[in-house]
Amino acid sequence: MSKQRIKRTIGSLEKQEARAAFVFVLPFFIGFIIFQFAPLFYAFFISFVDLNNFKPLNAVTWVGLANYTAIWKDPIAVSSYLKSFYYTILYVPFLTAVGFIAAVLLNKHFYWKSFSRSLFLMPYVANIVAISIVFSLLFDPFGGFVNALLKVLGISNPPLWFASAKMAIPTTAMVAIWLNFPFQMIVYLAALQGVSKELYEAAEIDGASKLKKLVRITLPIISPTSFFLIITATIGSFQNFTIFNALTKGGPGTASRVSSLNIYEEAFSFNHYSYAAAQAIVLFLIIMIISVIQWGGQKKWVHY
Repeated sequence: MSKQRIKRTIGSLEKQEARAAFVFVLPFFIGFIIFQFAPLFYAFFISFVDLNNFKPLNAVTWVGLANYTAIWKDPIAVSSYLKSFYYTILYVPFLTAVGFIAAVLLNKHFYWKSFSRSLFLMPYVANIVAISIVFSLLFDPFGGFVNALLKVLGISNPPLWFASAKMAIPTTAMVAIWLNFPFQMIVYLAALQGVSKELYEAAEIDGASKLKKLVRITLPIISPTSFFLIITATIGSFQNFTIFNALTKGGPGTASRVSSLNIYEEAFSFNHYSYAAAQAIVLFLIIMIISVIQWGGQKKWVHY
């Protein structure tokens, strides 16, 4: 077979592989255009028009940045962003810490190891609405099991939990951590099993304690995993509509009305579609800025 024929055959095979790859990628690409890019573009467009009540499309007028400037004059909208930040500050560090500690414990050898891992995974695969109902009953301030137990232990005035303006967000964060830490645990567990045992053995020969081995060996080696989990948890913490809608609905009053819930209320309760779209774009920019800052800061502590 001549060299030219070989090249033609190879070229033909490469074209076939490219076409096959395109066929496999096409469904995802179409879905991304329809369900991701098109809604994002539409939200960006309507944030610059006056679509804040039911009206025919030909009556919609261009208002420029009016919807965006209205956000900073709306104390509830500004407060909702601050509440989202507060939730993120509570949620992300504790979620990461609980996931890591659970992974370290399950990485040891003990009886019923596989069963224990399955047990820890159950919250992550449970239905969030069912979980919300259970926790609402448990943390019922007037007849729930938790407050009844606290009273038995001698606490005469236990917290009101979801019914308290101060405790609604921390309590919701606690439930969300319990619900989502199994994912962190699984990823950390895979990372821990990838750490070479020879490094630990060498450290033990040098007389390193368990804490030093954790700080000097484990944490630096799994730092890329930690970065991935922190940045995804941060993004997810701002997309917190479901958990708050199921547990508090933004209450009591507007004490737990985070930005995602406020955007939903503005759009589908008050029909302020353009104003809600502007708030969603601002939330998108906030998440993007935080992600860029995290991405730039990783150079100081992530070791590849």
